[in-house]
Amino acid sequence: MKTNYLFPYRLKKISGVIFLISFIVLTLLYFLDGFEKFPIKAKVFAIVADYAMLGETKRFGWIEDSVTDEILVILTIVFGIIFAFSKEKYEDEMVASVRLHSLVWATIINYILIVLSYMFIYGMPFLTVMSAIMFSQLLIFIILFRYNIYKLNKAGTDEE
Repeated sequence: MKTNYLFPYRLKKISGVIFLISFIVLTLLYFLDGFEKFPIKAKVFAIVADYAMLGETKRFGWIEDSVTDEILVILTIVFGIIFAFSKEKYEDEMVASVRLHSLVWATIINYILIVLSYMFIYGMPFLTVMSAIMFSQLLIFIILFRYNIYKLNKAGTDEE
């Protein structure tokens, strides 16, 4: 089966390590309010920047801001996608089937989380939950796929 859309297998380990580290650091900084404690200041172009404390909104201009969270989110998403969609060492139709099955279930679970969030979460916490849900499909897919591949490999060794 031809799988042109998958990244090469050699990227799997390094992307997995970078994904895991960036996800853990992002989560820790979020829960420990660390973005203010460890700011990486940079001049960035903003389409819209809202300064709630000053009651000011700036559009299409350069601003100075902490980019710690942006860097971590980009690292987490990019390397998560590379890790999730890299070929396995032995890529065959069964692995492709497990990949598709895991992706379908991750999508269903992700949209259930979104619907539940719309039904039961209001105000600013909703924005926080939506930010977390941004990672949920990728994370759920990786967990389901790795677990199903583990089960597949375990069943293969049990037969021998």
